[in-house]
Amino acid sequence: MKFKHKILIIATLVIVSCSKDDVNPTINLDDLGIAPSSNPDARSSYTNSKADIHIDYYLIPSGANSGNLRDAIAYLDANGDGFTDVFMATGEFMLQGEVNSILAINDGSQNFISSTAEFNDNMPPATHARKAIVSDFNNDNLDDVFVFDHGFDSDPYPGNNPKLIIQNSMGSFTWSKLLDQTGFHHGGAAADVDNDGDIDVFVGGFEPFFYVNDGQGNMTKVDNRFDRSISKIFTAELIDVDSDGFIDLLVGAHEQDGDNTSIYWGSTTGSYSSNLRTVIPAFANYGTILDFGVEDLNGDGRKDLVVNRTGGGNSNFYVGVRIQLLTQTANRKFIDDTNQIDNPGLDSDEWFPWIRVQDMDNDGDLDIFSDNLNIGFDLINDGSGNFTRIY
Repeated sequence: MKFKHKILIIATLVIVSCSKDDVNPTINLDDLGIAPSSNPDARSSYTNSKADIHIDYYLIPSGANSGNLRDAIAYLDANGDGFTDVFMATGEFMLQGEVNSILAINDGSQNFISSTAEFNDNMPPATHARKAIVSDFNNDNLDDVFVFDHGFDSDPYPGNNPKLIIQNSMGSFTWSKLLDQTGFHHGGAAADVDNDGDIDVFVGGFEPFFYVNDGQGNMTKVDNRFDRSISKIFTAELIDVDSDGFIDLLVGAHEQDGDNTSIYWGSTTGSYSSNLRTVIPAFANYGTILDFGVEDLNGDGRKDLVVNRTGGGNSNFYVGVRIQLLTQTANRKFIDDTNQIDNPGLDSDEWFPWIRVQDMDNDGDLDIFSDNLNIGFDLINDGSGNFTRIY
């Protein structure tokens, strides 16, 4: 699934949708009675995606029998030398087989060399990997990787298995396919959603679900954590948006198909349903959701929301870019402040899958930019949540 100089933005309050009409009636959501966490975001895949390097995806060297796709990138120190390396699950568009992923080792000066030694020359495969995330899944204080692979990208969409990559000791990895699930797994995220001390995984796609971790990296699919009130999910994040100690679930797919981009609010239940969600305002002609950023952009102590969008109509599917900015003005209340970005994207811009919200220019505030340095899409914050695009 791929990504006018002037647009009119009307400030719109985001409203909570309480309709149950679209809830899957066969799913029973249990109340786990979980307690809030003092730092729920600490080990999430969202937090771990904030790298100290900014690179051109296509300067990452190819490996033996690797593919050309460059979406499923993950950052971690893969050999214990203190430098951030790059893992990239690959694939090929319209491929029906599998090709190898890539591990690119950083020499400390952001020169990268493809290496298979850390995997004992047995690289994890992919057909069409869409996202790779980093967290410690087996609680040994070493970074692991989870790969979302949606498989052949056309009818009949046969899907593929997720891949779990475990770093058993520093610089030594093994991997496994999670054979219990074959599907169109287009995205997802990881966090400790039930506050039991281990990292769980949300898997998006045609039939979204949660993997619950037993603390040792063994994942069990459960159907009592999400009510499937949005039928397709191609983009997701797990992060505490309202700072109440519970992990929230942000999801998006294709608004042009009726999929509501939403925040499902976490609670003591440890599950997510349309009874407690906020629907994000749609964006005309740019309803394909690619990524989310959740940070305090104006210094008021509340986390704001950045939505990375590309074209969603019949004539512009995966064409152009729009960055939507939603400011949290009170608890779980947002206004659309996209007009505080002087150029939130053009029809002619090249789409990109991942945004980064970090201090790009080292001036103490958070900027918005494409994770792929090659794209060159940079929005610079003035410190008050107003953004200027630089080239």
